[in-house]
Amino acid sequence: MTPGGRGRLMGCGLVLTAIVLTACSEATASDPPSTASVVSTTAASHLDARGLRYKESLIGAGIPALPDDTVMALANGICGQLSGGTDEATILAHLTPIAQFASATSDIGLTTEQVAQVYLDAAEANYC
Repeated sequence: MTPGGRGRLMGCGLVLTAIVLTACSEATASDPPSTASVVSTTAASHLDARGLRYKESLIGAGIPALPDDTVMALANGICGQLSGGTDEATILAHLTPIAQFASATSDIGLTTEQVAQVYLDAAEANYC
């Protein structure tokens, strides 16, 4: 696969996973999501200090850099699920598609489960 094709494939996979993560977060919350929370999850196009810390912690763990919009969607989805009382096992299950993609398309040497745990732990420590 060409580098450009791999990048497009990775981008598509990350966007799809961010959408799934957001939808799963909304589906597990006890209250209906507000319009503002949905907009902030999907419309952010720059990183604030927390988002930058989260992105840097993922890169520091060996996970390939994600687009800023994906970082924000991922962090907001994870933190939304945590604040809604979703258990860790369910959140990790929601993270499996993006973690599997990151594990399979990079040379980080981490399993899907390890990557999912990194996403969760980094969000708790640096974003939520």
